[in-house]
Amino acid sequence: MRLRRRFVKWGQTATLVAITAFATWSGLKWSGADYSPLGANPSYHKFLQTYSRLTESYYEKLNPNQLMEGAISGMVHSVGDPFSMYMNPVLSARFRELVSSQFQGIGALLSEQNGQLVVATILPGSPAAKAGLEKNDVVLSINGRATRSLSLEQAVEMIRGKAGTKVRLKWMRGPSVFTRDVLRQKIVEPTVFMKLYPHHIGYLLITEFSENTDTVFLNDLEQLKLNGVKGLIIDVRDDPGGYLQSVDKIASYLLPKNAVIAQIAGRDGARKVLRANGDLLPVPKVCLVNGETASAGEILAAALQESGGVPLVGERTYGKGTVQETEQFKDGSSLKLTVARWLTPKGVWIHRKGIAPNFKVPTPTYYHYPALPMSLRTPYKIGDNQVSIAVLQRILLALHYFPGRTDGYYSQSTYVAVKAFQRAHQLNPTGEVDGSTAYALNVALLQQKQNNDPQLLTAMGYIEHLIIK
Repeated sequence: MRLRRRFVKWGQTATLVAITAFATWSGLKWSGADYSPLGANPSYHKFLQTYSRLTESYYEKLNPNQLMEGAISGMVHSVGDPFSMYMNPVLSARFRELVSSQFQGIGALLSEQNGQLVVATILPGSPAAKAGLEKNDVVLSINGRATRSLSLEQAVEMIRGKAGTKVRLKWMRGPSVFTRDVLRQKIVEPTVFMKLYPHHIGYLLITEFSENTDTVFLNDLEQLKLNGVKGLIIDVRDDPGGYLQSVDKIASYLLPKNAVIAQIAGRDGARKVLRANGDLLPVPKVCLVNGETASAGEILAAALQESGGVPLVGERTYGKGTVQETEQFKDGSSLKLTVARWLTPKGVWIHRKGIAPNFKVPTPTYYHYPALPMSLRTPYKIGDNQVSIAVLQRILLALHYFPGRTDGYYSQSTYVAVKAFQRAHQLNPTGEVDGSTAYALNVALLQQKQNNDPQLLTAMGYIEHLIIK
């Protein structure tokens, strides 16, 4: 009973203290005092005044949460760092899917080309592959809604959905049109691709550094060892980056023990040095890079170049020398914030400069050509003049057919070049470009890119010289 009385008395006292504190705070606020950390900042008071005016005087009632979301987003944007951003719950979920390389969908990567929704990549064994979708197919409708009325983001959102449900797609390939129900599943997008070339030259492509990239990379590395690999090509072209811990582990497999991988510099100037555990495959190596190799891809390239003596082949890299961390909030939104710089093993900050390759090999211009539209209402013919015909002429030239000009005017020479291409590919030689001819040209250009990769050929020549001499 005495103990209970003590608790009652203590509770009464605590309540009195709380009421007194609140009354004191209210009185100070009423008198104009503000004891918040930003109380003396004029901009803070301007922010409060603006918020009050919007919520009390705007001609329509506003959602306070929407205003605060905008304020947070604007505050982060004002830093001027393109790699720091506030993401609402929807964007945050998409970002987590991106960095984890896992999502619920059909396993097809889409792109917007000349106003059309085009299949850019099909993941092997995915629902899209099983349904018969192929690269360069044009998606015409999603669940009965025409894609011409959708943005790329809207189309992707409609195709994705809960695993186990279906989405109805209509697509075109040349003159053929297909309509299928495609089952959505949980998709794990591969980020490492392995190949063994002649002369026991191993090839490992890393498309990004996601959560499990290092595990897959190590398994592929062990597989190459079992196959007696004598040289290794590591390809990080078009790799936008990813997790620091992932690239740290991968670099650790490729460099001598205790070799420096990178230095991480915080705002206080202190540096954390990342070091390798030891080379698991001590064979000659080459690393392929280009202008889209960024962030974690550049960390690996710089580590190989400076600590491993591995030559880089290709083009100067993108130049992103900062490290971001992501904090998720209770409502599913998140803040991605730049928290540090990373430096190469020799202490160089490559931000906005990139890394120069040891062997500069430019990417052929035709690698950047967009796909031709394949849902043409009327064929391209002599006398037509438009931008997409200029793309057509450049593609013909890349495929060693000579259109006579590349300014977008469909001349007699262009007609002859198209006719020659059609004959060579068993198409009706009309000399005009319809959907089926456009599709065949897109496929031929894709094959040209795969068969004529000057950067890869240079890397293979370098490795062959070392292992055969």
